[in-house]
Amino acid sequence: MTKKNKNIREYPIVIANLKMNGLLRESMQNFKQLRSKINDSLLGCEIVMCPPYTLLRDFAEKVPGTGIKLGAQNCHDKADGAYTGSISARMIKDMTCEYVIVGHSERRTTRNEGSELICKKAEIAHTEKLNTIICIGETLYERENDLAKIVVREQVLHSIPKTSKAENTIIAYEPVWAIGTGKTPTLEQIEEMHKYISYVIKEEIKQFENEPRIVYGGSINSSNAKSILSAEHVDGLLVGKSSLDPDEFWKIIEAAG
Repeated sequence: MTKKNKNIREYPIVIANLKMNGLLRESMQNFKQLRSKINDSLLGCEIVMCPPYTLLRDFAEKVPGTGIKLGAQNCHDKADGAYTGSISARMIKDMTCEYVIVGHSERRTTRNEGSELICKKAEIAHTEKLNTIICIGETLYERENDLAKIVVREQVLHSIPKTSKAENTIIAYEPVWAIGTGKTPTLEQIEEMHKYISYVIKEEIKQFENEPRIVYGGSINSSNAKSILSAEHVDGLLVGKSSLDPDEFWKIIEAAG
């Protein structure tokens, strides 16, 4: 496929968000299966794996030489300190991660994380030379009441820190109503929102020399991946449930290549 945003990467990016899934043995078996496919193929996309914190060290030992990059699912907005149960950007970097997801809708909705907090997390991640995957997206209520663009605009404007540039920032549009539900927006809806996000970044933020990548997330599978990637302004995929199955995830990677 032809990459739309050639000034950032030559190939699309496929990000696996494993969420709170996977014990050590099964996760390593799944990764071994995926790695065997990748080693035998010429990749046409960039791949990032974001496992749970408990598996970061084990993945860090396995990804070298595979072409796969490692990411974490979240980080704290402080560098260190008395924050029991949290993990810092510095700790993530120490695990050889190159990426971190911030602002995922599951944290926005179930942990009440607002855009200002997401902005602080992204900023401190940048101080550790991490690439941030900043998630934005509307709920079903907001979509059905013509509030989608208003909500997404607010999240774009207030979640992206001054430290963001095209080389260290990915915007992930993930409509909340499509995550884990099997419901996928139409290609027209995806294109419209990605185009709008691009417009807000260019016209209202104006700090980027080049436009950051904008990826789509929400009920992605091997059947719809290729068509979604063909949509205008879609530079990659943030994959949830389908990334847990190495065969299914491989088919998505093939669709991106």
